[in-house]
Amino acid sequence: MGFKLKIPNGCWFSFFNSPYPSHRSSSAIDIYYPEGEGLMPIDEGIVLEVEKFECPVRRADASPFDYLTLIRVGEDVVLKILHVKPNVKPGEKLHLGDPIGKIIVSGFLSPWSNIHMHLEFRSLHDPYRALGGLRIDLRETVNLLPKSSQIENPLTVEEICENYMWLKPKTIFNFQCGLMLMVDDRLLWVDGGIPHYNYGAILGFNGFGSVRYVDGVSLGEIYFHTHPYSLFKPKCKVYVDGLMVKGLGSYIGNPLLKVIFDRHVNGYADWRVGDQVELSFK
Repeated sequence: MGFKLKIPNGCWFSFFNSPYPSHRSSSAIDIYYPEGEGLMPIDEGIVLEVEKFECPVRRADASPFDYLTLIRVGEDVVLKILHVKPNVKPGEKLHLGDPIGKIIVSGFLSPWSNIHMHLEFRSLHDPYRALGGLRIDLRETVNLLPKSSQIENPLTVEEICENYMWLKPKTIFNFQCGLMLMVDDRLLWVDGGIPHYNYGAILGFNGFGSVRYVDGVSLGEIYFHTHPYSLFKPKCKVYVDGLMVKGLGSYIGNPLLKVIFDRHVNGYADWRVGDQVELSFK
């Protein structure tokens, strides 16, 4: 509809790394601002509504409240923003890069989720529901992703947190995701949580087929495709150095790969920052 999202350098984002239905339909984006403050992502708009509401709590450090901010950006179009405690008021005009508010640990977030601003474009006459957002065109984003011809093992443990750790590849491109998988002998970037969210997106591929790791292990089948991405259902288990983990998180613009721990399966593994680890699937 002519609106272009503008995300600062140094931010990463995701369309599909979420269990919520608006993401599966590519009508939402999560933006991870490193400074912890949500910024106005388009040229201008007027704050229409700010609401505080109760939400379920899925982690110990979460707030029992979340916030809804609606920003009118066109005659019949609004931005719907969640997980940001707003410091703006109805009637206030915002321009590109203006601060909206502090990003919070919402009760909607999983224990392994990093804080982020959730954003949807919606009809002015249907702004609140979980479904019904306008689809976001991913083509320019996908065109920015670099080409690569190999998956590198081992990876280096970059950071360890309570519920996850970050792995760093040997080679880092200018703008990439954390994970690549194969379809039809092509290596393609992945946006998604594999397999814990039960789906993931193959970026830059429009068609059906089997999704594989570089060693040939089949990870699942594509069940939906549209230009410029395909969604697949992972039917696999993930291992790091032979220990099963809950899953992998791969995000656009973030070269690090998130490994989500499964405490019920392998307890607290003895990984340390700087360790070299091998990724595998079964």
